Amino acid sequence: MKNRRRLYFITALLVIIIGFVVWKLVSVQILQHERWKTEANTIHERKVIVQPERGRIYDRNGELLAFNKKAYSVAVDSYDMTKPELLIDLLVEELKMSRRKLNDLVYRQSYFTWIDREVSYETGERIKSRADNLGIEGLIVIDSTKRVYPREELAGHIVGFTGVDGEGLAGVEYSLNDTLEGEPRAKRIIYGANRYPYREITLVEGRPGSDVYLTIDLKIQHILKQELKEGVERFQAKNAWGVVIDPSTGEVLAMSQNETYDPNNYNEYEPSERKNLGVSQTYEPGSILKVFSGLAALDGGTVTPDTPVNGNSPVVLYNHPVNNAQYRDYGVVPFSEVIKNSINTGIIRVSQQLGEKKLWSFLNRAGFGKKTGIELPGEESGKLRYYAEWSGLAIGSIPIGQGMTVTGIQLASKLGSIANGGVVVRPTIVDRLITQGEDGEETTPGRSSSGGLIASRSSVSAMKDMLRQVVEDGTGTQADIPGYAVSGKTGTAQKAEGGRYLDDKYISSFAGFFPHENPEYLILIVIDEVGTLPVWGGATAGEVFNEVGTRIITAVEGG
Repeated sequence: MKNRRRLYFITALLVIIIGFVVWKLVSVQILQHERWKTEANTIHERKVIVQPERGRIYDRNGELLAFNKKAYSVAVDSYDMTKPELLIDLLVEELKMSRRKLNDLVYRQSYFTWIDREVSYETGERIKSRADNLGIEGLIVIDSTKRVYPREELAGHIVGFTGVDGEGLAGVEYSLNDTLEGEPRAKRIIYGANRYPYREITLVEGRPGSDVYLTIDLKIQHILKQELKEGVERFQAKNAWGVVIDPSTGEVLAMSQNETYDPNNYNEYEPSERKNLGVSQTYEPGSILKVFSGLAALDGGTVTPDTPVNGNSPVVLYNHPVNNAQYRDYGVVPFSEVIKNSINTGIIRVSQQLGEKKLWSFLNRAGFGKKTGIELPGEESGKLRYYAEWSGLAIGSIPIGQGMTVTGIQLASKLGSIANGGVVVRPTIVDRLITQGEDGEETTPGRSSSGGLIASRSSVSAMKDMLRQVVEDGTGTQADIPGYAVSGKTGTAQKAEGGRYLDDKYISSFAGFFPHENPEYLILIVIDEVGTLPVWGGATAGEVFNEVGTRIITAVEGG
């Protein structure tokens, strides 16, 4: 009897054990299959992302503006570290970092602490060699790349820069980041029991970043930058910026300002110093806007070039007088004289005949108050209020370029439409992209940048001829370049602060193109707060235009 009870007990125990084993097998292999599969993969497999080579940036002629250079990133493992004090001494000397900061980083309790993400190749090699010779453990030196900008300040506002993770943070580096960075390669690495990899599976092939060729010409960029800087010094101004475009295509050949920055050391500059004034600085354009209020009147049939217009001062709007510069009276003159001599009262009277709605409609259709869409970050739209929101004084201010704002690139591109005979151009900074494909290099041209007409060709032709008169014997004579038939318009706008216009601060500008018949270059020069006399756009920005244009001609003809 006792043996039988023992047999029952052993049998029951075996049944329990077998049942537990069966339940465990079912649980692991079926009920918890996905969980254990995931954990097994975590142990024996690893997914690795390999960042591609970032594309290079060139000017239109293939001059290098940005590329990657072999470098290192330096980190430490405090748990496996030996000789920390010697390591700190070494890093202080090589990385020029403070001992206090390095002491905090090196002694931080972590398997991985970044020390410096951008160490030059030469410095990284020295650090590795010296650490080995000193028997220092726990130093981690990782292969990396550093973005280099060989032209330094010359095109910093256009090219921009990348951060320590290689992502674009400003300029073309930011706006075309997806194009430049390419697609990472993804692979799965399978490890054996000894923890060594024995198989790699490519999940995503990836591709290197595309090379970007910009429309800018470094020769012209250098000329523009230098002349703007000299212009600020000559006229004791606050700032200056400018744009050079091909008016037939909208391609930006140069865009600069008197103060620029070096993207190799971007963190040494304030954000305001890194601002691209050509696309982000809005200002009241002054009399250059007469080109467009005048074109609206021509295209609307309000005037012809020969229509008599009263050019005497003042025009009184709601008991507010608007005068000509220096309170000059011109008498009754042909409309062409209004543009040539930049007569405020004449263009206001013509605009009154045209009407607020038609004037606003033309300016709106031309693209004022809207971004141009150029491939640069930080572009502002300028401001053009809807005509129903205009005050009674607006018809006296907007036709002469006050009470509305523009950007340099916006105004230059609109003037390009006048220069080329009427075709609307959309400014662009990208000439072409070069991508490494399966069948070799693939070239993608920049976007189409033109289409439609800004006004009838006859109206544009009439305005274009008036702009030639401006430079021949009007307000812009100082901009003329003998033998190249320059056409253009001057602008001088009072600056507004605190809701009122100031009597001693002006934005002085000149925009012109040449040769008159088939223009190859359109140049806009803007000078902020001229400190000398006279302040007029023709006498200041017009002179800078002349210097820039003359040097461009010499550079092109001289090869």
